[in-house]
Amino acid sequence: MEDISKKVKKEGLDVMWLRWKCLNCGYLYEGIEVIKKCPRCGNEDPDKFADVD
Repeated sequence: MEDISKKVKKEGLDVMWLRWKCLNCGYLYEGIEVIKKCPRCGNEDPDKFADVD
């Protein structure tokens, strides 16, 4: 059996975890990649996204 612990990055997910809220429809995104388009309403305006703590 292969030891995958050596392949896992040292940073925890909470270091890279992002939370964005679409100010157009209220959709809350949580993930590790930057969102450029709201999956609910299609908003692509970067000024209509807010960083959520």
